[in-house]
Parts: sequence; structure tokens; C-alpha cells
Amino acid sequence: MIKTISFRGFLGLGMFALLSTAVSANEGLTQAEANTLVKEDIASTQVMAEVCPAIIGKNAKFDHNIHQLIQTYLQDYSEKSMTYEKIQADTEYKSVLDEARQAAKETNKDEQKSVCDDVLNYDA
Repeated sequence: MIKTISFRGFLGLGMFALLSTAVSANEGLTQAEANTLVKEDIASTQVMAEVCPAIIGKNAKFDHNIHQLIQTYLQDYSEKSMTYEKIQADTEYKSVLDEARQAAKETNKDEQKSVCDDVLNYDA
């Protein structure tokens, strides 16, 4: 179930991802579907880590919050030994990441800045 990363994938991640739990969102999904959603969330977060420093500057709190988001998403992956480094080699993840990067390119700078600010100002 690879769905196209869209507004939800990049911008929707903003406050939604910061304030909700992925566990409740994954109810009723197959294991593969739930894992795909985790991959989409991690890919969106990775793209924010790539894009935001150019928009808001290098920031240790932002980097920490990105790391925390990734770790939170990985907790919902079915294979509990999955790591951020391991997921980078996953073929499906690479495809989802490419889609997230494309979605980011199609998003205007004001919307990107808003999401970056949301992540920067988030207090876990």
C-alpha cells in the first residue's frame, strides 16, 4: 500500500504528527500497511531535516526534535529491531523518501517555514 506522499506527508506532519499518536492511527491496518505509514512518517521527517536548516538555520533543538520524532515513529514499526540506519536501505522506504522529497519541492516556502517552525517549537 504505497500511497502518494502529498500534503499530509510533508505539511500534515507538522502539528498532527507532533500532537497525535501513530498507534491509534494504525488500528485496523495490516502489518504491511502500518509499516508503510511509519516509513512515510519517517521519510517526511527526514525531508524536513534536509529542507529546514536552509529555511530556519542550523538549530540543535530542531535536530533533537527531528531525532525524537524518528524514534517515536520507529516504535510503531513491526520489527522492533528496526533502526533509522536500517530503514535507509529498504527499497520501499527509498521510494517513499523520493516521493516526500518531490512533495517538498512542490510546497511553497511559507508552508515549509511553518512546518519547520512547528518542529522547532515543539516541546516533547
